[in-house]
Amino acid sequence: MFRGFWGLKIVPGKTYSQTVDASFRLSNAALGATVVDELRTSVVLTVDDKSFVLCSLTPGAIEQQTLDIGLTEGEEITFETQGNNEVHLTGNFIADDMDSDYDSDEEESDEMDLSDLSPEELKELIDEGLIDPETLLEDMEDEDYDSDDAEADMRIREITDEDEEEMIEDLESEEEPVPVPVPEVKIKKQAKKAELKRKAEEEEAAKTKKPKAKKEEPKKVKEEPKKVKEEVKEEPKKTKEEAKKEAKKAKSIELQGGVVAEVKKEGAGAGVKKGARVGMYYIGKLTTGKVFDQNTKGKPFWFRLGAGEVIKGWDIGIVGMKKGGERRLTIPAAMAYGKRGAPPDIPPNATLVFDIRLVEYK
Repeated sequence: MFRGFWGLKIVPGKTYSQTVDASFRLSNAALGATVVDELRTSVVLTVDDKSFVLCSLTPGAIEQQTLDIGLTEGEEITFETQGNNEVHLTGNFIADDMDSDYDSDEEESDEMDLSDLSPEELKELIDEGLIDPETLLEDMEDEDYDSDDAEADMRIREITDEDEEEMIEDLESEEEPVPVPVPEVKIKKQAKKAELKRKAEEEEAAKTKKPKAKKEEPKKVKEEPKKVKEEVKEEPKKTKEEAKKEAKKAKSIELQGGVVAEVKKEGAGAGVKKGARVGMYYIGKLTTGKVFDQNTKGKPFWFRLGAGEVIKGWDIGIVGMKKGGERRLTIPAAMAYGKRGAPPDIPPNATLVFDIRLVEYK
């Protein structure tokens, strides 16, 4: 339940920190009325020393973004932007559970249980005009007539001619059980005897045929060398396939926190280290293949590696990349947006896949 408007105007280059004193819901982010440049501006939220990108706005393409993020009382939060354009955040304060409980208690208290009152107390309420006597009598009559009385009425009801005809038809429609004919039992016994006799004959015939099996054994010995040759020919094929699989595995690296980095292109020069400013091109996708964010041309996305300006999966997965290098990062939810996600594009507990390219670093 919402109980008031919440809003914040974020000016580029400034941070806005506070301890939440009243829970509120962040529902929309939009560019300001005046646009400084045509480049993208990202909104960053820091909660308890952990930073997350809420959305990225680009003039002429995406100028506002619907959000659904709840911030609870007592959390330490900081809002800031990365870009040159002003951003307006709006939402609503959230009513406390105590208010709704109080309202429900008031509604329940309006109803009076008359069954606990004595006759003297009922008379006083009638004299004061708080109870209608006719309504009271109707309620008492309804309570006296219970389900047992209704069942008794059904038992005492007179049987009509139509009821009698239906009962006669039901009795006539019932079929008597058909007795099992005795001859079938004799037939089954005879069939069992015949089957036992047939099995005994087959066993005797099998015993007489055993010497013939010894003559056929040399044929099996001759065929075995052919199988050995076929197996020798197939061994080189298996080794080639295994070599290809091992080469693919060598390109995938499992990093801290379950982040998997698949090297698509090595790049050139020295590997980038924590503390460097990096410029990246990227495409962000869910495991279903749905793209939720991308930057593949124009000005790269710049940030300081290892400073917590992006999700942890990026800070871990980009270390060691070379200029021009390309990787695919598979990032579990714990190293991305966690249990909350980043609605509406990123659901809770979502594993993210990023195809990234290191354009430049300083």
